[in-house]
Amino acid sequence: MRYNIYMTDDLTIRFRTAYWAVVHNLDALRLRTWEERGLTLPQLRILFYLRAYPETATNTLARHMGLTMPTVSGLVEKLVRAGLVERGQRADDRRVIPLCLTDDGRAAVGEIRQGNRAYVAELADTLGDELAPTVAALERLVAAIERTPALRDAEERVLVAGAAR
Repeated sequence: MRYNIYMTDDLTIRFRTAYWAVVHNLDALRLRTWEERGLTLPQLRILFYLRAYPETATNTLARHMGLTMPTVSGLVEKLVRAGLVERGQRADDRRVIPLCLTDDGRAAVGEIRQGNRAYVAELADTLGDELAPTVAALERLVAAIERTPALRDAEERVLVAGAAR
């Protein structure tokens, strides 16, 4: 049976309800930390990218994020003013300005990661004997997501769902 967005059978409703409960609750901790620091999701994406790839230039960030150079430059400027990112210099090419996290930037990323890890560990403890089957179910969900990525063209998804009705 092919499921679509218009189906309202009990199992689909239960799945949708459980899915959004998980997303909402897991994001609540992260969102609170972001809000406390006054960060936006695009700014966080930059911080986490720079954590993984220090000394990245703005043009690389723009390509990675799928945003224009002026948009990324504005985001980076706000992060620099907030003391979370610093601009460097390359002796071999002065046109390239590498970006790195400051100590405060590393602390912000670490705070977000640590809070999430602690909460997930607490959830794992709470599940007890149900942890293994829950992990197996989540791994199956991840596999399904990889087969049907969320970033696929939204219009295509609506057309497919409408055709199935």
